[in-house]
Amino acid sequence: MSSINPVVQVAQQMLLGGAVKQNHALEHATIVLLSRKYPEVRLSGISFAAGFFVFGAVPTEAIVPTANEALTLLRTTHPELAIHERCGTNLAVAGLLTGLSAMLVARLRKPYRSLNNVILASTAALVVARPLGLIVQRHVTTQTPNPSMEILKATPLSVFGAPAHFVSTDNPDAAGLFS
Repeated sequence: MSSINPVVQVAQQMLLGGAVKQNHALEHATIVLLSRKYPEVRLSGISFAAGFFVFGAVPTEAIVPTANEALTLLRTTHPELAIHERCGTNLAVAGLLTGLSAMLVARLRKPYRSLNNVILASTAALVVARPLGLIVQRHVTTQTPNPSMEILKATPLSVFGAPAHFVSTDNPDAAGLFS
């Protein structure tokens, strides 16, 4: 088991290093599988180089076997589980495109710089953002876990009073900044 230097951990997060992207894919796949097993539970997550959080009231003993199943599926028959419709990447892409399109139209000369055109440009950006967010997930924010990555444990905890688990992973890519 390798421990990650806090400086490397922050650099991985800021630069979207390989370990973060691989844990992000595993987080998505794990949440999809947990959602199938516990459809009444609302789940979400966030990934880091050392692992990922699963937010939601699911039994601790279900986490590691589900994450291992997700890891196998990602590496073999279901790599598409890395992409999730409700990922924060989609929100970030939508926010960026909407803001940029509104700013662009607002800088145009009259009569093009109108509230109607700002609204139209923002709406068009939101329409484009949906498929673009999925593409950004596929090529930028997730990555199929490498063959040597493994799941270590799931630690139950409470985050702001809500049930959560931190799933620790061991990944050689966590040591390098640009893995």
